[in-house]
Amino acid sequence: MEATDVIKALADPQRFRVLAAVALGASSRDEIRSRASVDARGVQAAIGRLESIGLLGNDDGTLRVNHERLRGLLQTEAAPGPRDDVSRFVQDGRLTSLPSKRTRRHTVLAHIVEQSFDEENTFDEKAVNAVLERWCEGSGVDHVAIRRYLIDHQLMFRVQGVYARTPDVLPATGEAEKYMDAIGLG
Repeated sequence: MEATDVIKALADPQRFRVLAAVALGASSRDEIRSRASVDARGVQAAIGRLESIGLLGNDDGTLRVNHERLRGLLQTEAAPGPRDDVSRFVQDGRLTSLPSKRTRRHTVLAHIVEQSFDEENTFDEKAVNAVLERWCEGSGVDHVAIRRYLIDHQLMFRVQGVYARTPDVLPATGEAEKYMDAIGLG
């Protein structure tokens, strides 16, 4: 059973009402029919579907919600996804393409940041571009777009051309120009 199976099953109002009736204590088909305001045939069909995906269990003729199955599904869905999302888009330390789905793109971008930029340091735009150009080499992905995505996804922060993984290490607003002058980029 996957989350999509549960969502599809519960998208039907009759099935949802049947499951709710059982969750609220109805255990026989007659009780379910009465509480859910569903006819006998609808109750039978809903119970069959909910049992087939494991949402309802039958203990000696008494229906009950299979909470263990739901908890297992929640743990499976909530578990951090494998880095396969990254390996589909990164090979040999190079970005092969950029995912269009925001969550996958965030995962890939986070991988790039973790591999390339130290948390305690700041980087000028030239250094960030050099790193991202290496990642994008031969892929057709624009390193400037990647740089913008890093800011949009809040994986990196920028003040007056100075970049960092955390805003804590960035120079204060207005101090950036002094900082740039001090490192010879002013």
